Amino acid sequence: MNSISVNIYSGYNAFSNAQSGINTNIQSATLETSNTDLTQSTANTITAQNGVEANAQSIQTADSMSQSLLDIMV
Repeated sequence: MNSISVNIYSGYNAFSNAQSGINTNIQSATLETSNTDLTQSTANTITAQNGVEANAQSIQTADSMSQSLLDIMV
């Protein structure tokens, strides 16, 4: 990115580079392969969700214990 003035930048101009003589090959009706592993991504999502649920349960248990303590003190 090129700075024009304070907090104003100009971005990358793809058209000027394409017109400057860079040799590119564009193929129509082709599929781009994915660079992600869906199986691993799904497993990571499930693991993260289980962690969130465990943390929520811990907070709920701590809240219940605090409430019980307050009930005993009153």
